[in-house]
Parts: sequence; C-alpha cells; structure tokens
Amino acid sequence: MKFALVFAAILAVSAAQFDQFGRYKPAPAPKPAAVASRVVSNDKDAKILRYDNEVNPDGSYSYSVEIDNGIAAAVQGTPKDFGGNPPVAPVVAQGSFSWTSPEGQPIVISFVADENGYQPSGDALPKPPAIPEAILKSLEYLSKLQKK
Repeated sequence: MKFALVFAAILAVSAAQFDQFGRYKPAPAPKPAAVASRVVSNDKDAKILRYDNEVNPDGSYSYSVEIDNGIAAAVQGTPKDFGGNPPVAPVVAQGSFSWTSPEGQPIVISFVADENGYQPSGDALPKPPAIPEAILKSLEYLSKLQKK
C-alpha cells in the first residue's frame, strides 16, 4: 500500500512537468533572492522564514531560502544537452543570494553557472581599475603594427 502511494505521488509530480501534448514544460526562472530584513542580532539564533526545494525527474531543480538574519538565496538549475559521445549534459544554474552587511547595507549577488563557468554580478563585487592612458596608447600602436 505504501509503495502504491509513493508511486502515485511520483507519477503526479512527473506529470506536472509535461503539457497536454507530452512536451516538457521547463520550470519558471526563480525570483531574485529577497533581502530579508535583519530581525535577530545573533546568527546562532537565526530562524528559517521560508524554504522551498524542488527536484524534478529530468534533473532540473530549484530552491529558495530566507532566514531572519538577512540571508536569502534562490537558485534554479536545468540540464543542458551538449551532445557528444558519450552525451554531455551538465546542469546550468542561475540564481542570486543576498545578505545584510555589518554596516547595514543590503548586498545582492546574481550569478549564472554554465559552460562558460561561474559568472557573478552585483554592485558589491570589486570593479577593475581603468586602463592607464599609456597602456591604451601602446595597445593602439601594437594593433597598428600588426595590421601592416
């Protein structure tokens, strides 16, 4: 009896991934992680406000979590078929995470992790310095030499 219930639950979850014509419906992109307002002053007393986790039979997944100390995260991953022999199908993930800095500033980092590696973005990440004028002139000069 327990097996039948578990089997019925698995069928219901997997059927929700396909439309009426049997085509796969990808899960919607996760919402950016919300910056939770800082409620507790001690991280060891932090409580989980919200937690969602979904793993699908096709290998795709999504999760989100929000904690009352200002930490939040949301991620979605989907297998991407690159073909080949043997077939290569790594998971491509995208999402964001956030927290409140000790100075009280909300920090949000968004990312994509795919065949090009981990690519984070956000205002809190360091920016490279401007290229000095002398280096720019040298690069222009070198490109002119290569064209000749």
